[in-house]
Amino acid sequence: MLVYDPDIFTTTIQVLVCLAVIVIVAIAMSNKDNKKTLPPGPRRYPVLGNLSQLKGDEMFYVKLNEMRKTHGDVLYLQLGAVKMLVVFGHDKVKKVLQDQKDNFKYRPIWLVEIKTLDLTKGIVWSNGLQNDKIRTFALPAVFPGLGPVTLTQRVQIEAEMVVKALLTEKGDSSTLKKIFYNAICNINCGLIFGSRYEYADTEFQEFIGLMDQLLQRQGIKNPLNFFPVLQKLPDSKKTKESRCVISKVSEFIHTKIQTARETFNKENITSLVDLYLAQEGEENCVTEENICHIVRDFFVAGTENVAIGLVWLIGYMVTHTDVQEKCRQYILQQTTEDNKTISMEDIEKVPYIEATVQEVLRLANIAPLSVPHAVHEEVEFEEFLIPKDTMVLTHLQSVHVDPTCWEDPDTFNPDRFIKDDKLDKKEAYMPYSIGSRYCLAAKLAQMELLITLSTLLKHFKFTDGPQTLIYTQPGAFVEPKTFCVKWTPVESDK
Repeated sequence: MLVYDPDIFTTTIQVLVCLAVIVIVAIAMSNKDNKKTLPPGPRRYPVLGNLSQLKGDEMFYVKLNEMRKTHGDVLYLQLGAVKMLVVFGHDKVKKVLQDQKDNFKYRPIWLVEIKTLDLTKGIVWSNGLQNDKIRTFALPAVFPGLGPVTLTQRVQIEAEMVVKALLTEKGDSSTLKKIFYNAICNINCGLIFGSRYEYADTEFQEFIGLMDQLLQRQGIKNPLNFFPVLQKLPDSKKTKESRCVISKVSEFIHTKIQTARETFNKENITSLVDLYLAQEGEENCVTEENICHIVRDFFVAGTENVAIGLVWLIGYMVTHTDVQEKCRQYILQQTTEDNKTISMEDIEKVPYIEATVQEVLRLANIAPLSVPHAVHEEVEFEEFLIPKDTMVLTHLQSVHVDPTCWEDPDTFNPDRFIKDDKLDKKEAYMPYSIGSRYCLAAKLAQMELLITLSTLLKHFKFTDGPQTLIYTQPGAFVEPKTFCVKWTPVESDK
């Protein structure tokens, strides 16, 4: 017979209430955690996600800046099927690229162009041990360089060729870009194949034309990325054209490798192709297919952006003539002989030159979102969980104008990089990114910018430019809208 005991009943009720409270709190905490699983972002719509909020002509990185104002420095977007994390500001970007680099060091190889065109065998899009192997292999070609012709000499030769070309050319900033592009491509040809071309050479122009076509096809805007079901359809015209261009590039490089084999001397390594031939046949060696992809990456990731960087430099010289004249006087002090080529040793004696280049790159932000990173497994970042296979964009432009790192960040002031008459290294300066996936050719690119600019300012005055430069992004990189500029030989003012 059951006996009613009020004390036991009360105790039981209390226990049940406590258990209920615990369950309710646990559910609430679980829901709270679920809400915190993804970083904040704008409302996502079925199928489209946030695609409709990103339409329009405004540059992508600018649109992201607007979203940051509402949602903060860690932003989550869904572009159709593409999961995307955008990180802003020096503190957060540094955490992604440096402090937690092992979690974010991957590339989003599931993007349709990367996957269908098999672009994962080069430097830019490879992952893991393969990327480590390829970077280690290619590094000597871009720094310190190979063969009897040093990197500095290669850059000096092309800088002087640019001077000769400008003496016979007139035009605007698009003319400058074309000449700069030829010069930077030629430097790459020297590093890769061991010799340079004349700018008018038919083979040279055909090759850089193919590389230019590859560059214009880079990006994530392909609808097949956002709606994978479309990938089941036959290849689009653009995909077929891309395959055709890559096939032509590969054919060109294979021919160059075969020609190099005929005269190859293992004791005389002068180029990237020689470096490949020296290890060909060894266990776990870099393959000829890898070389084709490495060469493509050298040109796609290291030509137009440097040429655009030079255009930005000239643009800032004509909008800040006081800085132009100050740089010129420093250069002339170090190179009193008219026929003396400018070296890195000359430039290093006057840190204002490099400070000027760094300040232009800080404000120009040629690659404001860098190359996409990715997470291949779910990872924690800040108080959020980032889903597996999320693309990660590091908003470098936001770092370069971060008010916590830069005084008057929107003001052009090369002196911010000078301290005690020496170049002052700034942690928040990262135009070539940082961490394990930093630009492999960063030192070469900086040398190209410094020597070419110094050589040009020694020989020319750049005038008749705009009051301000207009930013535009017609392709992969941010560049100044075409502007008027006049270049006059310095000698004519004597």
